[in-house]
Formats: sequence, C-alpha cells, structure tokens
Amino acid sequence: MNTTDRAPNRCKERCTRIVALDYLRVLAVIVLLFFHLGMIWVPDWQFHFKQQTNWFWLQHIMMLSSPWRMGLLWFIAGTSLYFMQQKYGMRYLLTRRSNAILLPLLFGIYCVVPIQLFVEMTYKNAIDTSFTDFLIVFYFGPSDYFVGFSSGIWHHVDVNHLWFLRSLWRFTLLLIIFYWPLHCIRQCFGCFNAYWLALFVVVVMFTMHIDDADTKRDVYGFSSLLFGFLFGGTNEFWRWLKRYLRAIVVLALVTTILYQTGFGIERYLPAHDAAHVAEAHNAEVQSAVARYWVNNIAMFSYYFAKAIVLIAILAVADLIFDKPNLMVTKVNRYVFPFYVLHQSVLIAVAFTVSHYAMSAMFSMLITLSATAFISFVLLLLCRYSNCVGALLGKPPTPGHWLTSLPAHLVIAAITLPLAFRLIGLT
Repeated sequence: MNTTDRAPNRCKERCTRIVALDYLRVLAVIVLLFFHLGMIWVPDWQFHFKQQTNWFWLQHIMMLSSPWRMGLLWFIAGTSLYFMQQKYGMRYLLTRRSNAILLPLLFGIYCVVPIQLFVEMTYKNAIDTSFTDFLIVFYFGPSDYFVGFSSGIWHHVDVNHLWFLRSLWRFTLLLIIFYWPLHCIRQCFGCFNAYWLALFVVVVMFTMHIDDADTKRDVYGFSSLLFGFLFGGTNEFWRWLKRYLRAIVVLALVTTILYQTGFGIERYLPAHDAAHVAEAHNAEVQSAVARYWVNNIAMFSYYFAKAIVLIAILAVADLIFDKPNLMVTKVNRYVFPFYVLHQSVLIAVAFTVSHYAMSAMFSMLITLSATAFISFVLLLLCRYSNCVGALLGKPPTPGHWLTSLPAHLVIAAITLPLAFRLIGLT
C-alpha cells in the first residue's frame, strides 16, 4: 500500500465542487415526480388522490427507488450545507439560508398545499363545493369544517410533501447547535472508511424498529444529511467510493433483488392470524412460518438498501458524471421551486383528468404531460420574477433588493411565527 494514503492531511482534503451532485439533484426530483405520479395509480398504497388499478407491477418499479430516493436528497442537502458553511460561515445558515427555507415553506403551506387538501377532501366525499369557496373557508372559515383533516402545523394548515422543507430547517438548526462537536469529530475521526459506512448502515437499519412513521422518516433523513455534511465534501470519500465501486454495486444489486423478490413472493402467500396459528393445521403453520421469514428477509434487505443502494448510486454517478454541464447547472436553480410545486400540480391535473372517460394508461400519460407543461410555465415566472422565485425557493439575482439586509430582516420577521411553531415554542 502506498504510504501517502496514510498521510494525515489526506483526510482533510476538501472538494471545491461535486459535479455528480449537480446531476443527481436534477435526477432525484425527476424520480420524485414519477414516484408521486405512480402513487396515484398504484394499488394499496395510500395517497391524497387515487385511481383504482391492479398494477402491482408498478409497485415493483416504484420500489426500485423507494428505499433511497429521499436519502439521496438528504445526502445532497447535507453536502450543500457543508459547502455553504465553509464558504459563508455558520451565521449564513442561521440567517439567509433559514429565510430561503422558511419563506417557500410558509408560501407553500398557504398557497400550494391547499390544492391537495381540496382534492383529497373532495375525493373522500368530505366536501362538495368549488375550489374558490373552499379557499374562503380554508383562510377564514371555522375549524370544524376540516374535521378528520386537521393534522397540520396550524390545525388544517399542513405541510404534505413539503415535510422535507420543515425537516430540512430543523436539521439545519441542529447542525448549527452542534457544529463544534461535529467539527471536532471531523477533525479527529473524519477520514472516511468502512467503519463509518458500517455505522451509517447500523443507524439506518435501526429505523426499521421505529414504529412512528414521522420519527422513522426523520431519523433516516437526518442520518443521511449528517453523512453528507461530514463526508460529502471530501475528496477522500469519493476516492473511497471509486476504489470499492464494483463491490458496492454488486452488494446493492443483490440487496435490491432480495427485497423485490421477497415482497413479490409475500403477495402470493396466504396471511394468517398469529393468534390462531397454534390451532392451525401443519400446512397452515408452515405457510405462516414461510411468510414470516420471507417478510423479514424482504424488510431487512429493504432497509439495508436504504444505505447501500444510496452509496452505490453516489459511486456510479461520480464515475459517469465527471464533467460539468451548463444546462444541468441552469436547471439546478429551479429544482427547489419545482419541488415546492410539483405534487400539487400533479394531483390537481390527475383530479381534473379523472372526470373524463379514458384508459388508466392514457390518463397517466396525459397527467404527466400536463404536469410537466404547467410546471414549466410556472417555473418561467421564477425566471422573470425574483419575487415569485423567492417565494418558491429560487435565489434572487445578485444585486436585487431581495438580497439586501432590510429584505432579509422583513422575511425573518414574517417567518418567525412559523419558526417558533416548528420548534414547539407556540
């Protein structure tokens, strides 16, 4: 082994920019769009609006990305926060970055998410009114109008798909609070190796035993973000991925095959009531035992994939996307606004299309095409209006009045009640 690999300063090397993450950020939100599109038509899985099908094959396609799609976004977010902290300092994260997250979140929960709530309440026959009348009640009406739909930040004002922004702001605050301990960990133990990967895998596997869905999601999200914050900005991490690329990819493929096969087999095994297994015939007992082991192997592989497939995607992307692309750089500016808008546009279009008689496949294609077109038009507003862009999360052009200190103070004052609410002070 080359002795230079053990040089102390090697673990302190920092990248100036990760080209692969620019590509992955765009690909991640595209995967997210298709995943949410599939949620409308896939059987069984709950969503705000559903079209009934028996497309179980679609579940398996969606499960290819289901374990790691959010972990990838969290890793990218963590790495981005690290670069921001290195370039601008911690005060930037506490002030301007905080505003850049809270303002779109505030705008989203009051102006974007209500579209989904209207569709969901109409779909579930909870209301029978126009969207305009719904908005009047949403903003000014009594709270009992939303009985059964009252989970949210403020009663019925919910985050829905914008939970990512809510958690991102909370996680950013945690990074600020624990910056010095994290800094010491990076200085003393920051040289990435298989032990750090094993620790990440153990933490992710631990989430399998968390019952509360929100807690499970946040533990995985924060561990992925912290992983990116600690290692995503180091050359040493990416060299390690390149060195063990083949082994990582093989392990990821085997893991994916295991959980896909396991969940597929489980669908055809009869379900048994555990309380009556002891009284069942031998054949039924054997079937129950088989289902138990198949389910456990599938679940274990699925949660293992949340870590190892994520690492494999990073490794492969670093190999493939090695040169900057001007178009990808430009599109990256609109990833945040697209994330804020996409699910509400998608659900609104799918709900409208459902009023017309057409096949499920054609309905899906129309929904996808219309969503892409409407999103493109809305994103053009971000390009030509800094105010609209700021509301949706696009940074204003340099020198614009929105970049001034008074503007940031006003935004901070507007979003302060939301910030207090998110940390439980109100």
